[in-house]
Amino acid sequence: MNKFFVGVFLCIPTILGSAAVLADDLALRSTLEGRYAAMKTAMAARNGEALSLLLAVDFVSEDVSGQTENASQMIQEVKSLPQDPQKVSQTTLLSVELNGSTAVVDQRCDMKTTKTGADGNKRNIELITISTDTWVNLNGTWVIRRTVTNQMAYFVNGQPVAHKVHAGYSKISY
Repeated sequence: MNKFFVGVFLCIPTILGSAAVLADDLALRSTLEGRYAAMKTAMAARNGEALSLLLAVDFVSEDVSGQTENASQMIQEVKSLPQDPQKVSQTTLLSVELNGSTAVVDQRCDMKTTKTGADGNKRNIELITISTDTWVNLNGTWVIRRTVTNQMAYFVNGQPVAHKVHAGYSKISY
């Protein structure tokens, strides 16, 4: 019986340590989900100033074809996009890995909208992307330093129209 209690007693630090790590992971995930929500709001409002507060000064965005743009280029692109009141999007954090003051996030963005084609018929559009984002904690504020779009799939009325995978990316999932 005493060996049982000693065994349990020896496991307590491991259990408590695991619970603390889990709590930290959940807190970081929640914080980053809030940052993604703020980014979504800033982008929808075409608010370049609010968007710039979420980006590191050395921010780089790399698309599925390998083309890159910096923060000011990305902000200008977002500001030039037409408003789409039909657009609904959801970002899901697939994984969050913390290493010091850097967090690497694999995330999925699912955007849906309705567009009218040249023939006058409405079409249901869906764009799904899988990206790897690198966030850095600068003086207590998480900002995104790099985003790489690993996969992109485009559907019209549920039918796949385009699917691209970044060179070297091996995980395929939707």
